[in-house]
Amino acid sequence: MRPGPFATACVALLLAPPLAAAPQTVYRCGPDGRTFSQTPCSDGQALGVDDARSAAQQKAARDVAARDAEQARKLAEERRQREDAAKGQAAAGFRTAPAVAAAPASAPARKKKSNAAPHDPKMSPLMRVPPPPAAPR
Repeated sequence: MRPGPFATACVALLLAPPLAAAPQTVYRCGPDGRTFSQTPCSDGQALGVDDARSAAQQKAARDVAARDAEQARKLAEERRQREDAAKGQAAAGFRTAPAVAAAPASAPARKKKSNAAPHDPKMSPLMRVPPPPAAPR
């Protein structure tokens, strides 16, 4: 009996971490050393990029990464649920109801009494702000 694609993928995933942890050499290339390559270059300098962490430290880092990924997945799901619940709602502070119809034209408009102080010619007519004092000459 041949293993299915799922079993083959599982075996490949189990064998991948030890292969990925193999020491590698990276080369810093270019006149200013800003280019990195896995293949040697003429003016390149070999850099060691070995992971100096212990197995326990590497496992702890993987656990933290898995925990962070799970939390990110949960937060994304909560955000999607809030967005779905908010669909069809209007934005806060915006009036979306149609304007109220005006009163019939047959009724005469009544003039409201104003409680404002009588007009002072020294005051600005729009905001009733006193004019600035004249500058001394």
